[in-house]
Amino acid sequence: MKIQLSMLASACALVYPLIGQAQQTGHANAELDQVVVTATRQPVMASDALASVEVISRDEITKAGNTSLVELLSARSGIQVSATGGAGSNTSIFIRGANAGHTLVLIDGMRVGSVTNGAPTLETIPLALIDHVEILRGPASALYGSDAIGGVIQIFTRKGKEGYQPSLRVGVGSDNSRELEAAIAGGVDRLRYSLVAGQERTDGFNARPKSTAGSNRDDDGFRNDYMSGSLALGIGERDEVGVSVLHTDGRNWYDAGEAFDSSIKKQTDAASVHLRNQITRDWTSTLRLGYSADVSRISADGVSTSRFDTDQTQFSWQNDVALAGGSLLAAYEYLEQDVSTTADYAKTNRSSNSLVLGWGGQFGQHSVQFNARHDDDSQFGGKTTGSAAYGYQFHPEWRVHGSIGTAFKAPTFNDLYYPLECYPGFGCFGGNQDLKPEDAVNREIGLVWEHGVTVARATYFNNRVKNLIDWSTGIADNVATATLEGVELGVSTMVYGYRLRASVDFLEAKDKDSGDYLGRRAKESATFAIDRSMGAWTWGAELTGQGRRFDRTTNTAANKLGGYALLNAYVHYAVARDWSMELRANNILDKDYERAQGYGTAGANAFVSLRYALH
Repeated sequence: MKIQLSMLASACALVYPLIGQAQQTGHANAELDQVVVTATRQPVMASDALASVEVISRDEITKAGNTSLVELLSARSGIQVSATGGAGSNTSIFIRGANAGHTLVLIDGMRVGSVTNGAPTLETIPLALIDHVEILRGPASALYGSDAIGGVIQIFTRKGKEGYQPSLRVGVGSDNSRELEAAIAGGVDRLRYSLVAGQERTDGFNARPKSTAGSNRDDDGFRNDYMSGSLALGIGERDEVGVSVLHTDGRNWYDAGEAFDSSIKKQTDAASVHLRNQITRDWTSTLRLGYSADVSRISADGVSTSRFDTDQTQFSWQNDVALAGGSLLAAYEYLEQDVSTTADYAKTNRSSNSLVLGWGGQFGQHSVQFNARHDDDSQFGGKTTGSAAYGYQFHPEWRVHGSIGTAFKAPTFNDLYYPLECYPGFGCFGGNQDLKPEDAVNREIGLVWEHGVTVARATYFNNRVKNLIDWSTGIADNVATATLEGVELGVSTMVYGYRLRASVDFLEAKDKDSGDYLGRRAKESATFAIDRSMGAWTWGAELTGQGRRFDRTTNTAANKLGGYALLNAYVHYAVARDWSMELRANNILDKDYERAQGYGTAGANAFVSLRYALH
């Protein structure tokens, strides 16, 4: 059965006539009540943010029964996903059409990801460790520095709360998938603690179904062991000291045309300690020291192992001050990045010192936000970025906001120092130490309608990225320029007890010189989701899809990827007060599709789990 993308757009359109029938419950939409920090680095209500920001709560994660963070993100507006296989395989996240390395990923405020290839390793971070996720769409280098050209994904790990909350979850599913997760969390007086540990296993499926190599016809599995912990203690009346740790240890098997069963070991570590002091009623100081590591060990042929290990040591001192009717942000950051690899890099260390200033507030019907940041990098010198945003509530139910901002991405260690290698008949391949940072200028304007429990949004953005680093000649060079332009439409509401969420994205992500579309980025994508809670039952369904796209930036008929739509559904049943069962079925119509040319995707599959959580 073939589902056309137009059906998804029609489904979104059908939501709007129902808005007038939405229940008027007398309280604001939960989406508007959420507090976000990623949009400004300070706590603000989602309804006051002058940027496109979204929160995925722990309750939503639990009830929907998603099996991976990548799966969860792929159904969100502005995000497209590419993967070279099943669970644990190399995955690329494109926010608003920007490159995979243009998304900054934070865990509890700390940078994570590889500094050799410049991309985050989201496929190894299990949902069991996550309390909630904040997605910031659009450039944010004026707040966070390098990498935030397309947006920011910030993951907040689970924390304890008053009382005692142990939990246990076991699950099994298609492809011999199984999961085991255990957690304890709680708090006494001003002490909070949490500890989560577990493992994931799956035999996977054949990631290269069209390959003629006999060694590529096996299933490609994934295993992952993980843990996270946190401890926070209130000091005096208003101060706090805390520590958090995260560790994942995964291995993904893949096809390399070798008789040997090739695999990649992927490990992510993150740790931080913070001290928060309420110096005066209007002044809060937060010191944070953090460390993250990204480990990659590639065993392609059974003879040798390639090693790419990166460490990031981070320090920040942020001051939040109520000033002049708004909130002032002043911060200093230090970042040191180190590489240990089997490749012979000319340099394996760099550092940066950064200063951040921001100020924002609301004045009657007007809202403003200004941010500026200067990064002094030991590799390429100084870089200054800034942003300005304005919002106007011109009607009790309507507001408009607009912004302009600059962003950049520092060249990766691969871009700069990958050793030159030459192959007869194929040419040479290697880094370029003369590379400049990639630069971006983004302009956007948005319109928001809030009526009772309904929120509708429309956003237009235009992001011009220059000095893009291009490897098409084999040697990295700043020769490419991209135009990322699009419109995001979305609505969430309640209709007769049903929660509805729909979005449609239109994107033009092109190479400016050639006019070709950037690889693996569709011009249209859409999502329609519905869920309902009735007593002990919660059920929901999702319809997601993408239009046609090209696998590579040099667009040809041979590398065109067809559009697709996927139907997923889930059921959550509270068996007893502390016991629940969850069933999730993905790709129910068994759609055959590709996210990367030549790589397979999962057919119809299901996962069922039993959860105990003391309330």
